[in-house]
Parts: sequence; structure tokens; C-alpha cells
Amino acid sequence: MRQASGVETGFARSEQAGFALILDALIEYRVMILVTTVVFVLIGASYAFLTPPVYEASVLIKVEDSTGTPPRQDGNELLNNISPGFDEKSSTEGEIQVIGSRLIVSRAVDARHLYLDAKPHYFPVIGEWLARHGDGLSEPGLMGVGGYVWGNESIKVAAFEVPEKSQGESYALTALPGGRYSLRGPGLPEQGATGTVGSVARFDTGHGPITLLVSSLAGRPGAAFDVTRDSRQLTIDRLQKSVKIKEQGAKSSVLKVSLESPDALRATETINEIGHQYEQWNAVRKAVIAKNSLDYLQSQLPTMARQVREAEDAYNNYRNGHALLDMDEEARLLLQRSADATTQLIDLQRRRDTLMATFSSSYPAVISLDKQIAAAQKYIDNLSLQVKGMPTEEQGAMRLMRDVRVNTDLYTSLRNNIEQLRVIEAGKAASAQLIDRADVPERPVKPVKWLVMLVSTVFGLLVGAGLALARDYIFRGVTDSREIEVSTGLNVVATIPYSDRQELLDKKLKEKSGENLLLASQDSKDPSVEALRILRSALQFALIGARNNVVMLAGPLPGVGKSFLSANLAALLASGGKRVLLIDADLRKGRVHRYVGLPPGPGLSDVLSGTCELDTAIAQKVLPRLDVLQTGPYPPDPADLLMLPRFREIVSMLSARYDVVMIDVPPVLVVSDAGIMAPVAGLLFLVARFADTRAGELEESVKRLAQTGARVNGVLLNGTNMHTTDYALARRYGSRAYVAHEYDAPSH
Repeated sequence: MRQASGVETGFARSEQAGFALILDALIEYRVMILVTTVVFVLIGASYAFLTPPVYEASVLIKVEDSTGTPPRQDGNELLNNISPGFDEKSSTEGEIQVIGSRLIVSRAVDARHLYLDAKPHYFPVIGEWLARHGDGLSEPGLMGVGGYVWGNESIKVAAFEVPEKSQGESYALTALPGGRYSLRGPGLPEQGATGTVGSVARFDTGHGPITLLVSSLAGRPGAAFDVTRDSRQLTIDRLQKSVKIKEQGAKSSVLKVSLESPDALRATETINEIGHQYEQWNAVRKAVIAKNSLDYLQSQLPTMARQVREAEDAYNNYRNGHALLDMDEEARLLLQRSADATTQLIDLQRRRDTLMATFSSSYPAVISLDKQIAAAQKYIDNLSLQVKGMPTEEQGAMRLMRDVRVNTDLYTSLRNNIEQLRVIEAGKAASAQLIDRADVPERPVKPVKWLVMLVSTVFGLLVGAGLALARDYIFRGVTDSREIEVSTGLNVVATIPYSDRQELLDKKLKEKSGENLLLASQDSKDPSVEALRILRSALQFALIGARNNVVMLAGPLPGVGKSFLSANLAALLASGGKRVLLIDADLRKGRVHRYVGLPPGPGLSDVLSGTCELDTAIAQKVLPRLDVLQTGPYPPDPADLLMLPRFREIVSMLSARYDVVMIDVPPVLVVSDAGIMAPVAGLLFLVARFADTRAGELEESVKRLAQTGARVNGVLLNGTNMHTTDYALARRYGSRAYVAHEYDAPSH
């Protein structure tokens, strides 16, 4: 149980540390996140305010459940059989396909000449935005060049025909004084061809004639316009893809047909035309069906009238010949039932004949009709049995009277259906109705400015945070002393927190001000200085067991802060009573003399080359008990100079004269100088930069120094973050402790 609890606790701490690293990365790269967010916000603002607004125009179409005829009932069977299309239920999905079909769309394209496109010539990106906010006609051109327009210029082209090869090509039309214009483009002369507004212009080219009719043009002379004649087929295809059709609500049979376009007026006219063309097509389709049915019914009308007359004559003759009186109530009721059943049977048989023209006898609807016909026939047979019980004369009269009634009912139904078909043929009973026509929209649907700005801001924050985490993951160095100890096998002797004051001193260091810029002298209470005092105590103890009093600080790569540590640690050792010599052995880019305010002068390179005596090169008492030997002039062959026995002799001599000799050397992984000098040191420390130096760099440095016979005694972790969100890490480094108390504050 204890072991499991320990694992869970370790896992929780690991998760906490990972979250803290993410927060540290976001805080460290906050400027990059801010810049990335601002860039995306600017991109979003450019899109929101410079992109032409898109408007939506829409119409509502009501699709009836049937085609406009009354529902099926007694007396309407004949019409339903002859014109079955009138009794079919309209499918909303089917009507959606019809509205968006090439048939309807092509009619709208032709009616509105949508393959013609004419618009003012705007300056890229910002021109149209400026024109939307302009007032009146503008002065064409950018500084008089280009013909760009910036105001309320407009053009209407009624007709524009070009050779097929030039379809889709843009022609440049320029306004001229006196209501004239100049047209330039494919096939036309370079200087252009001229025409007059309101008149048809014809221009002959090598590929065929060009015909243009500009009905109106508003613009000052020099204003440019872009005129294009697109392919009719491509225009139809594009419009089919742009039109959106959907049913409003669930099974409402109300369709919303909409179109989005930057040109609000063009979108409105187009969508209204599509609705009109569909409504007209629907009415014509019903009228054609009605006409065909009407022609057939009218051809049958004389035959039906003759059958009625013949039935009436036969009945009257039979009745007069047998001197029959009126039938009693029972006989009349029986006659009515027999006539109705016979009429229904005839209707069923006709419906079956209609279906059999398309389907087989096994079709479910045919089988159902067969059952109904059988039932009707059985009912009629039963009525016939009842009639047989009557006197013979009455039976004959009833049969003839039944024929009269059946034929009369069919004839009456036929006349009624003819009148209904005439109404439909007149176009007054279409199954689709245009309920709402589109008005010119005043507000755009795209882009939604506030939404674009919100999305761009959020997206910018996410991208910035992603870049920060990616950069931190790729380039982040060691941040935990345990990681260094595990990877290198070396102890982290000290952790020196980052100093804001030192950052200000570094700026002065670049200015070569010539003053003492040691942090230990400028701000002795700084947390970094306090950490160096702790290192000083550990160093004094380590020197007891060292083979000499030479201390060397080296780093894997430049920028880790070894010169800062060397100079300030030497100053603290001197203030602690030791006689210290600080040697700047970086013969390539040494700058220790700037920390202590020394001007450039003779140094180590002069002593090694024999051009200067050692005592002359050493700057005495730069600070109390602190002497400095700077680099001197940078030699062309520093590694060769350091290989001379003279270097070891000088270090041995100085070691005997001082309590501590502090040597600052070049980066280990950049040049070979550090490996040459390392064997002379009694104590050798590697300097690592917090979150910058990688564990692999430390491992490689240790390996290279070991190849020269030098042994690294430990690692100094410089620039640790005192404000890390990983509380455990902060406690381990003691960084919070450095700033938590002011020991020199007066007590109350």
C-alpha cells in the first residue's frame, strides 16, 4: 500500500511539474505569443473590413401536396384515371431537384444575361473598400495613372457577344468625353476601339465579330471598367452550385431558395428570376397535362351523349310498350344501388386498364384493384338475384333504367371534369406558388466582423501558444539539477538565479563605459550575488583537497555567463580576505576587463609571446586584493600560444604568488583552447545556462575535457528562474528563499 501511494504521489508531482513547465514556457515567450496574436488580429481585421461584403437574397416557394385538383371522391374517378399525374403527391425533395436543375437555371441565366459581367476597375485589396465609403464620382487613376475608380461609378451592359475563344477574357472599357468609350482586349487593336453609350457597336476581329451595347455608364473621362462575356454553360454550372435550396421546417412543403453574392442587386434579380421561371414552368406543365386530358375527354363526350340518349330511348320504348307505371320505393332503392355499383365497377375496371399499360398483373396496386373488382361484381350479382324475384316486366324496366342512370352519371362526371381541366389549362391551378419575392438586402451576411475578429484573436493565441510550446520543446535546455546529475554524473555545485540588475549592467558593458560593472560591487544584496557567496564557501572547502589553487570556469557554448561568474566570484573571494588573480584566458573574445572597468592593454597574449613582462601585464589592485590579467591583443594563433610550455610555467608561478587564481576560458565545444588549458587547474567547473544549455552539450564537454586529462569537478547552473511556477523546483533551487527575506532590513 505504501509503495502504491508513493507511485501515485510521484505521478501527481510529475504532472504538476509538466504543467508548470508549460506555464513557464508561455510566460517566457509571452512576447512571441503577443506578436503572433497581433499578426492574426491584423489579418482578421483586413479580411473583415477589406473583403467585399456578401449579401443573401432569397424567395419562398409553397409546393402544394397535390396538383391543384380536388381530392379523390365519387364522380372524380374518370379524371383521376385519364390524368393520373393530377392525383400524385408532390415530393419536396423532387421539387428541390427541379428548382436547381439546368432547365430552370438556364432559363434564368438567359433571361437576365447572367453570363455578362461589367464592373468598375478598382485598385487591388483596398480599392473596393474605399469605393464603398466614397461619395459621388471620383477622379480616375492613382496619381492620374491606371484608370482606377474610387467612388460610385457604375456601368450597365445590355449585350456583349465575343468569339468563343475570347469567352471568359476580361476587356478593359475606358470612359471618354461626350458619352463615348474605348474598348481594349483580345482581338482588338492595341489603341482600342471606340463606341457610343446607348448604341450597338460592332468590332471585327480575326476570330469573329465583337458586339457591345452599353446601356448606361456613370464615370468621369478616364474611368476604367472591366467587362467580361463568360461561357453560358460555365455560368449555368456556377449558378447551380451557388443556389441553395432547403425546406423550411419539417414537412412544411415551403422551400427557401437563396443565393449569396457580393452584388446585392444582381443576387436579388437572379433569385427572383429563378423563382419566376420555376413557377411558370410548373403552371405550363400542368396546363399541358390538362390540355392532353381535355382533348381526350372532349373526344369521348359525343359518344357518352349518344349512349345516354340510346339508353333513355330504350327505356321509354320498353315502358310505353308494356304500359308500366312508376316503380315502388323498394324498386327505386334497388335501382339506385345497382346503378352506383355498376358505375363503381366501370371505374375500377378503367383504373386497372390504366395500370396494366405500365405494370404487370402481380403489381400490388393491380392485385388490390382485382380484389375490389371481384367484390363489386359479387355485390352486383347479389343485387341481380334480388331483381330476379320481381315480375318479368319490372326486371326489364329496371335493367334499362340502370343503364340510363349509369350513362347519365358518367356523362355528368365527364362534363364536370372537362370544366376542371379547362381551369387548369388556363394556368389557374398550379401546384407551386411564389410566396415571398426577394428584396434587395441591405445588410451583408458575410463577413461577420465581430466573429472574424474573435476567431482571429483566439486562433492567434492558440497558434502563438503552440509556437511557444514547440520552440520550448525543441530548444529548451536543462532546468532541473537532477537532470544534469543523471545525464553527466556530476554534482550541481551551485545554482545562480537570474538577475534583472545584471541585465542593465550588460547594456552598459556593451557601451564600453570604462566603469566598474561588477554586480558584486553595484548591488551586493542581489540574489545572484548571495548565491555566489554560497558558492564561495563551497569553493573554499573544495580548495583544501585540490592539487593546486587554480580554479577554472568553462562553458559548452558562448552565452552561458561564465565571464560574469568568474569576475564576480573572484571579487567575492577577494572581499573575503583572499588574494585573488583573475586571468582572462579567452584569447579570442575575452572581455573580463570590461567588468572591472579596465581599458584594453597588455595581457596574457603579450606574456606568452614574450613581448611584455608578466608583472607589467598584471593590473594591480583593481579591487582590494584583486589583480587582473586581461587577454591583451587577440593573437592570430591562440591555440599555438597556449600549447607552449610558457603557459604552464606562468600559471605555476602565479599559483605560488596568490591564494586563488581564477581562469576564464573559451567555450569547450567551439574551440580547443579550453582543453589545452584545463589540465593546469586544480578545480574545474562547467557553467550551464538555465533552460538554454542542453544535457548533451554538457556530456560532450565532459568527454572532450577528459580526453585532455582534465577532470570536471562539478556544474554551476546559471540564470535559474526565480519565478518558476514549479514550486518544488523553486524550493529545491532556493530561488524563492533568495528574495523572500531582507536580512539587512532594520528590526522593529
